[in-house]
Amino acid sequence: MQSISRKDLNICSKIKMKEAQKILSEFRGKQKLLHYYLAGFVDGEGSFSVEIIKHPTQVFGWMINPCFQVYQHEKNRHILELFQLVFKTGKIYRRSGSHPVLNFSIDSRRNLMEKVLPFFDKYPLIVKKSTYQTFKSILLMMEEKEHFTIEGFKKIVDLAYSMNQQGKERKYTKEFIFSTLPTSNIQESSETIRRNSLKK
Repeated sequence: MQSISRKDLNICSKIKMKEAQKILSEFRGKQKLLHYYLAGFVDGEGSFSVEIIKHPTQVFGWMINPCFQVYQHEKNRHILELFQLVFKTGKIYRRSGSHPVLNFSIDSRRNLMEKVLPFFDKYPLIVKKSTYQTFKSILLMMEEKEHFTIEGFKKIVDLAYSMNQQGKERKYTKEFIFSTLPTSNIQESSETIRRNSLKK
């Protein structure tokens, strides 16, 4: 069986983008309807997730990675490109494995704050409303830099693990993550060391 060349893939992508632009043109003057359509699509085919990744250079040794995604079979790539056109950001890529499934993903915290949250606050979800609200709470806490304190970090992990099947498919348990944390905040520890050195 002959493999598909990069040129052919680019041609397919351009065709799909034209389909997305065609849908966009059909909603011209009816932007509100288009946005409600996309919100409904996310209720069925989207997800809000917060991954906790072991990372030695991050505060407390863990990275908090919020992400908004929409999944679709590769034959419907134009739907994902419609999301890309509306949000004016995000990337489309093939999911790992042999399944012909594509992801539309936004994982930049700035884009999540400035584009994703305002969109779903204005065009609310129904099925995923609770998950979205938890996702939003985590992003707002991170904006306030609460994840740089042990108490705030633990609260975010608790919220993240309450999402998406209560953390059943996660690599690390909450208990393991919490067991790796220092007993005091890094800032507090540094200040304590400084004060002790001044007393000598």
